[in-house]
Amino acid sequence: MNTFKGAFLLLISAIGLAHGMAGEVIYFLVGPLSGNVAEASMVIPVSKQEHIAHARDLIFRGPIVDGEPNRPFPVVRVRGGKNGINRNYLDPRLPEWSWHVDEVLDFADYAAEVIVMNPTALETGVDWSKDDGTVTSVWAFVWHTVTRELGPVPLYLSSVPDGQNLQFYWTGLGTNYVYTLEAKELLTGTSWSPLPGAAWPLKTNHWTLPLTNATARFYRVGAKQPNE
Repeated sequence: MNTFKGAFLLLISAIGLAHGMAGEVIYFLVGPLSGNVAEASMVIPVSKQEHIAHARDLIFRGPIVDGEPNRPFPVVRVRGGKNGINRNYLDPRLPEWSWHVDEVLDFADYAAEVIVMNPTALETGVDWSKDDGTVTSVWAFVWHTVTRELGPVPLYLSSVPDGQNLQFYWTGLGTNYVYTLEAKELLTGTSWSPLPGAAWPLKTNHWTLPLTNATARFYRVGAKQPNE
């Protein structure tokens, strides 16, 4: 957890309240091999057991093992359109990409230069507004590798001090979810309360809290489908 001038305590790993996704897909964060956050990150959905095992091995042993490449980078099928999940986690504002990974085809050591790509170039090099979501393309992210397992419910909370306000941003679970930003003073007990000033849950991934209201509290975000 992080602290900000003693005014608040933030639960970085948000609490997911969504159901029905476990056992279907495991999401992983893919970040730059160089560790340079300016190169951005993306989220990949992994469903094949052998791919899940290898993604976890990349986290545990790393992209290089005994001096040899450990099939570090993902080769994926990309589809146009936002899905609420694929975002740049290395930016605290968690901006969403205009495309998303539809399928992980494999992990590899090498790739043909014609399919080499990175998240920022893919975002800026294609006019995604003209894509109706039906066209797919295959790319190899050779400067990136798996850095973190996000689980079946990739819900993550971030905050950014902004003048006299505290800006909360969180990732999404797709287009059919609503969210509630909650707080409490102590981690003991279960007395989480929605933040005042809004009719939670809301279909948003951003909330502004004046610093005058950001007392010494813990924060979390919960998600659910409207019919739950």
